[in-house]
Amino acid sequence: MSESRVCMPPCFQERVLAREGRGVCADTLLISVPLTTVPGEPFTVHVSALSGGCEPTVHCDGRCELACESGGVSPISVFFEEGRPATAYVSGVRLCGEGMYRFRGRLNGREYWSNPTRCLAGASYRIAWGDPHVHTVLSNCHAARCRSLNFAFSAGRYVSGLQWMSAADHVSNGRCSRGQFREESETSDNYDDPPEFVTLPAYEASLKGGCGGDNNIYMRRWPADFVDHYEDGNVKTLLAELDGLLDPDASYAVPHHTSRAGKHGEIPWAIYPGAARMPVAEITSCWGNSEYRGNPDPLEKVHAGPSYVVDLLNQGLPLGFIGGTDTHVSNPFQLAYSPPAREHLLSDPGGTGVFVERLDRGAIFDAIRARNCYAGKRERTYLEVFVNDLRGGAIAEGAASRGPRTVRFTAAGASDIVSVEIVRNGEPFACVPGSGWHMAGEVRDEEALEKIALTGRPLERFAYYYVRVRYASGAMAWSSPVWFVLG
Repeated sequence: MSESRVCMPPCFQERVLAREGRGVCADTLLISVPLTTVPGEPFTVHVSALSGGCEPTVHCDGRCELACESGGVSPISVFFEEGRPATAYVSGVRLCGEGMYRFRGRLNGREYWSNPTRCLAGASYRIAWGDPHVHTVLSNCHAARCRSLNFAFSAGRYVSGLQWMSAADHVSNGRCSRGQFREESETSDNYDDPPEFVTLPAYEASLKGGCGGDNNIYMRRWPADFVDHYEDGNVKTLLAELDGLLDPDASYAVPHHTSRAGKHGEIPWAIYPGAARMPVAEITSCWGNSEYRGNPDPLEKVHAGPSYVVDLLNQGLPLGFIGGTDTHVSNPFQLAYSPPAREHLLSDPGGTGVFVERLDRGAIFDAIRARNCYAGKRERTYLEVFVNDLRGGAIAEGAASRGPRTVRFTAAGASDIVSVEIVRNGEPFACVPGSGWHMAGEVRDEEALEKIALTGRPLERFAYYYVRVRYASGAMAWSSPVWFVLG
């Protein structure tokens, strides 16, 4: 069995991180591991010393020690050198057996924990963690804060230890030229390196309030040019025109910060493009949370109409959940025990876990379209939810929708779990108190579906369930809903 090996980022990525990183003295340690692993199979652990606001830094001189004794991983020493980015990765790490594990790190006499990994033999899937919503200087939006595409992709892969990400730069309101779009697409293609790191093609198209609001457009591949319908269209007309540049099934739209005043994401039936063309909504980002009105982490200014994600679910739209940073400092998702810099966006970063059988663009694109995904905030969390053996995102119809519903969950984080809440039709149904940093459980609902069913369209008579997890650090996670539809 080969030994683990400590590596530094390639020379070009090191130069980018050193020149564009804004960190000063290191005051936290980020340890990133895959959320799913297999006993005896090698994987990579990423470790970065960061300064306030989770910024990459060259101001760290010392040794970091990593270990996971319960998983059979002996201490590994990583040395950081003043003047070089304090980021490294350890390849060839193996866990000895099945279980839920965290890695412990020590730096400057302080202890830190990685995100969790579930080590399971024979699993037919993996959970790939990513950030689908990063802005760079090509957005021409808050340009003094943004950084280059090279920084965003280098930081995403080597500092944050992401498995996939999207640089979804703005195109609307004259913010993008064909030359900029070509730079976006070609740089994204250059950094796409499956199965180690995947860059999913995307851009942000703004639409007027009531026409879809702000949407990210995700694609299987890059078109020759972007489509923008801000002045005279809506999300449905935009996707229809994009079909002329791509195959009809090669793109979809994802609304985000739907409750933002002036850019609200009300989705009237006339502009709804269908479940395959709008499969999920971004429920959380550095702007705040758009889950439901009255939530404890709202946007600063909110629209008065029914534009929260729960509003859209209750009108019958089958939307799964993703999270993103929507960062305008080009710094992709990171675990942050210290809140990120507050001079621009006020909430914690969001991220997305996708259930995939392989790691490439097509698999991630298809998983999100099938709603095989979940959203997280502040921490890279593990969350797996089944309702009557249906994974989050599924729609049960006919005989499968009859009888009691049992919600089963497995959740884990870097910090302890405070509570696991079962949400039914947008309202709390049950709350399971937390017990440690990982836990599993189930909740059963015996009430007749006919008594609780909502009415809407395209789902006509339905009920839905999802799980919301709260962590001691302030982190949260949301599973995509499971729907039960009455015939």
